Parts: sequence; structure tokens; C-alpha cells
Amino acid sequence: MKIYKDLGKALKAREDVQYLMITLKGKEFPEDLLHFPKLQELSFRAPDFTGDLSALFNLPHLVNLKIIETPLTTFYLPLGHAVAPLKSLTIKDSSLKELPEEISVLSRLTDMNLSGNQLKSLPFSFTDLIYLKRLNLDHNQFSLFPDMIKKMRSLSHLSCDLNDFSEEEKARIHREFNIWVN
Repeated sequence: MKIYKDLGKALKAREDVQYLMITLKGKEFPEDLLHFPKLQELSFRAPDFTGDLSALFNLPHLVNLKIIETPLTTFYLPLGHAVAPLKSLTIKDSSLKELPEEISVLSRLTDMNLSGNQLKSLPFSFTDLIYLKRLNLDHNQFSLFPDMIKKMRSLSHLSCDLNDFSEEEKARIHREFNIWVN
């Protein structure tokens, strides 16, 4: 397995690239990322980014997507198109304020890391992620625990430390959900 860290070198071998780790210096989305027919894992970091990442969710073999330190307040999911068969999604330290209601189109997700963002709530459709086993909501801005999580039967690991929970809310979370929150 070869992990490419340089987009130029990866493009030369695009037909065989399965794993790509890239840090972008520009603000725009590099359309070249869409030309890797076998790409399965992508780690994307772009601190100055201002574009739209929706196209990443169309990559036909992508199962692991990590978006780290890339400014996003929200993102859009392509509806009516084939959606990547993602099993793992990380959007970390990216100033994300809300998840799209269409998050449920990522129905194969088993692992989601949304730590270090600005989330205050989850969309109603979040409970449609029926295969989700691990969820990290650390370092966000939740003041109330998202009670809908209780309906997610397959969830076996949940972390929601360092949010804006009051002491009363922390006690309620422990009492009702048997979870200790820092």
C-alpha cells in the first residue's frame, strides 16, 4: 500500500491510487481529486480553503474520508447522484456549525468523528444512520445532549466531552444515559 502525499505525483499514477493524504495551500477545490477511479481513503487538510467539498461525496469507492483543519460551516451532500460508500467520516477542527439534513444518505457510516467543531445540535435524520457504531462529538458547543442518540441501537461508543453542558445537564446525561461527561 502506497500513501501519496503529493497531488502531482499521485496524478501520474492516478489509475492505481487508493490512498491519498493531501494538504492544500490554496482556497479552491482541486478538481484533479475527482480523477482517481480507485481512491478508497482520502485525508484532506486545507487551512485556507473557501470552496465546496460536495464533490468528494461522489467518489465511487471512497470508504474513509478525513477532512481536518479545513474551514467549513456546513457542507452539502449530493442528492440524486451516486454517493460514496463511506464507512468512516471525520470532519475535525473545521469550524463546522451544522450537519446537513441529508446526512442520512451516508447510510453505510459506522464511524463518525466530528470533534473540534461548533456543532450545537444534530439534524433529525441523524438517527437514520443505523449502522453507526462510533461517534465522537468532543469539543463542540452542545449545551443540551442530543436525546435522539438514545434511539441509535448500534452505537457502542460515544464521546461528547468538552462541550457547553451545564452541571445539571451533565448529571442528567449520567442519570438517563449512563455516560460520564467532562
